[in-house]
Amino acid sequence: MSKNRETVIEEYDQGCQILHEERNYPDQYHFESPKGRMGTFESPHGARLYADLYTITGGFDEKETGKRGVPPAIAGASEEVRMTYLAVQMSITYAAAAFDVDESVIKDAVNQIHAKVHQQRS
Repeated sequence: MSKNRETVIEEYDQGCQILHEERNYPDQYHFESPKGRMGTFESPHGARLYADLYTITGGFDEKETGKRGVPPAIAGASEEVRMTYLAVQMSITYAAAAFDVDESVIKDAVNQIHAKVHQQRS
């Protein structure tokens, strides 16, 4: 069995980064902050979206939120942030059902978050 290897694929302000972990199957992508590993995802898109949420909220802590809980920084944020958080943590379908909207509304919210963060980082 081979050892897992981690490579930094993106770095952000405040000491945050996305790591690509090469594994036998499947590879994983991790978002890390100075507090440690914040989230693990199967795609770089999920990790980037999580990084966007972390940036736009100024950081958040998921301790004791459980699988379906929402951190206070997310709960108090805009509807687009809440929709995007549920989409990245669960799925677009789950977020659409939770907000009782069409999946296209969730996709639009995700795109708006990407655009806001891109502008903020520029």
